[in-house]
Amino acid sequence: MKITLVNYRHAYDRAWKNLGRPMPSHYLEWLPLKTVAERHGHTAEIFYIDDAIKLYGIEGARKVFWEYIVREKPDVCFAGFNEYDLGAKLFSRIKNETKTTTVLIGDDDAWRWERVGKHFGLCFSWVLTYDSRAIAKYKGIGCKNVIHHQPGVDLKTYRKIEGIRKDIDVSFIGLWTKPRENLIGYLRDNGVSVFVRGRGWPEGQLPQDELVSVVNRSKIALSLNTPPFYWGLRPLARCFFRRAHFGEKGYSIKLDIVNFFDNVRMWRDKKNSQVKSRHFEVPACGSFEITQDADDMRAYYKLGEEIVVYENDRDLVHKIKYYLAHEDEREAIAMRGYERTLRDHSTERRFEDIFQMIGKPLV
Repeated sequence: MKITLVNYRHAYDRAWKNLGRPMPSHYLEWLPLKTVAERHGHTAEIFYIDDAIKLYGIEGARKVFWEYIVREKPDVCFAGFNEYDLGAKLFSRIKNETKTTTVLIGDDDAWRWERVGKHFGLCFSWVLTYDSRAIAKYKGIGCKNVIHHQPGVDLKTYRKIEGIRKDIDVSFIGLWTKPRENLIGYLRDNGVSVFVRGRGWPEGQLPQDELVSVVNRSKIALSLNTPPFYWGLRPLARCFFRRAHFGEKGYSIKLDIVNFFDNVRMWRDKKNSQVKSRHFEVPACGSFEITQDADDMRAYYKLGEEIVVYENDRDLVHKIKYYLAHEDEREAIAMRGYERTLRDHSTERRFEDIFQMIGKPLV
């Protein structure tokens, strides 16, 4: 079987400037997909849409990708955040005019469904959604082939470093949002020292290897899936405007009145908490995780036994101070979470499950 993944080669900032590092999908999707495919005797390739757009422009890249599908005839093609680059028309053509099974990866359906999923779901042979609540939404617009799974973790990238000293009490690594800033401020005001890194934070970001090291060094690693909804000028402006797509000409900010109601609903849906890849990455490093309950988290971890969840800001402060003071209990929970992750939650196992779900088992 020949398998293709469509995605970006590089990570970019909000102005689409190359940040000089791989996209997160490199670790979450491409590496495990390639590994598990080749292990079972299949071939896997990646089509870098950003490279194609740089060379040929958007329309040229779409033509080149169509020619690639016709020439290479992949049996399965996965697509993530490339819907607007390649477009609904092209994916519909691939679905209707070729034998390639296309799979839309709906990784942020908890809030992006109104803006993306409902417009592109029918263009694909299958939809893989990370949000259990989106299953009914996709079926409601006529998608018959909908599967649900959570992302898991690349165990080659996120790993336990033996002998490392846990010299960080509490850490959080992730994208800045206003609600997260408020929560970190609350923790610090209540005597909790928090090591923070990530895009948008004054402290800046970390390279991948340093990120893994920090998680390993942390006595408590926070996975803040705080819903990003908040009232403010920026989220309000996003109801009327959008960022230019990769390679799109003209101003970097585009008027988006035609999608106003979808944008408002997407803003509303940012109230939804969701299971994220970080929920699996922290236990994979053997570290103790505190997070919020979200979607179907309970299907993946035993709450209070393998990871710990908090109910509100005050409860989070209480649990941080409790587990910092009770090392044996903390490390026992971390070890159970680590063992569960190694056993059940690798991205390689996820892809084996997904291929089984779409009727194309790898073995």
